[in-house]
Amino acid sequence: MWRGDLGYSDLLDKREVPKHDQRFEVLGSLDEASSALGLARAVETSAEAKALILDLQRDLCWMMSELAAESDDARPASHITDERVNWLDGHFQTLIQRHPLGQGFVVPGDSSAGAALHLARTIVRRAERNVTQLHAERPLHNPNIIVYLNRLSALLYVRARAEDAAAGVSAPTPAKPSSNGHP
Repeated sequence: MWRGDLGYSDLLDKREVPKHDQRFEVLGSLDEASSALGLARAVETSAEAKALILDLQRDLCWMMSELAAESDDARPASHITDERVNWLDGHFQTLIQRHPLGQGFVVPGDSSAGAALHLARTIVRRAERNVTQLHAERPLHNPNIIVYLNRLSALLYVRARAEDAAAGVSAPTPAKPSSNGHP
């Protein structure tokens, strides 16, 4: 029998917890977000964007390690600090100046990299919902995690818009009803 076959897994402090525990929902959604960011990084063309995405993936790994420890003894030092949130905000502000937000919703898919970033954004949003649910059940040791995830999804939206523009898309595809089943 393998570890985990009975529906339990260990946290970093070796505490055995059922796999349906909200902590594993959080860890799983953050892992998915990191994987989606990996896909976006693989299809990116800009070295600067690839470096940013790798930094974001590493932040999510740090976040997972913080959340995977119940006890203070097993928990690593917080990496998601006010300074890290400010770093994220700085990237957002730089991008938003170059790619202002338009009105209304958009349909992802105007470029491969943009679509991958939109996918990552939606998974980050789910992770944020899961983290806030966990926070309601047991307050987080590091509340900056919630702030970071909220800002990260906004950054990914603007980064996706930037990728679409780099692919030659002058305006994103709007999410408006088509007429007679045609665009």
